[in-house]
Amino acid sequence: MKLPKIPCRALGYFFALCLSLPCFAAVEDPNSVGFLVGEAWPSGQIGTGVDGAVAPGIFYDYAASDVFSLYTSVTKSNHNDGLLKLVSTDIGFHANLIYYDKLTPFAEFGMGLYFVNKQVGIASETASKTLFGLNLGLGADLDLSNRFFAGMMLSIHQVFSGSTTLPVNGRTELSGRWAGFFLRGGVRF
Repeated sequence: MKLPKIPCRALGYFFALCLSLPCFAAVEDPNSVGFLVGEAWPSGQIGTGVDGAVAPGIFYDYAASDVFSLYTSVTKSNHNDGLLKLVSTDIGFHANLIYYDKLTPFAEFGMGLYFVNKQVGIASETASKTLFGLNLGLGADLDLSNRFFAGMMLSIHQVFSGSTTLPVNGRTELSGRWAGFFLRGGVRF
């Protein structure tokens, strides 16, 4: 018995259709996107001589299961009229700790790139450096409906040290950490 020849293109379309079927299925573990707004307090070398400031941001969670998801977030803060400008980009793991009615406490752990611009020295030179760091977050979300949620989060970021050489002030170290308390809200899709 001879099997019929199936063109490669038709076989490719069949496999593409099979692989895309989960995209059309009902989503049990919804992804989410939303906004953050809160206060950021720098400390260590980058926090010398600066106060806390409002730090807006955005986040995205890609749900892998009911418990775990991958997240990414970007926050920006401007301290003391430009004395310190800090942009944090993070990626990591988000874990829902327990489901209690419509309240979901969670923990986050990740790493990121931190873009630091700080005015240093008597000559007010700007030391700019992109640094690597780690972050840890704890918070809770409250489901407002099947799609919308609101919550709060405490986030701590450890920025590893790096140095830059400035024309007048010479070698300048940039390191430290910042902590932030955020209100967050978003939509699941």
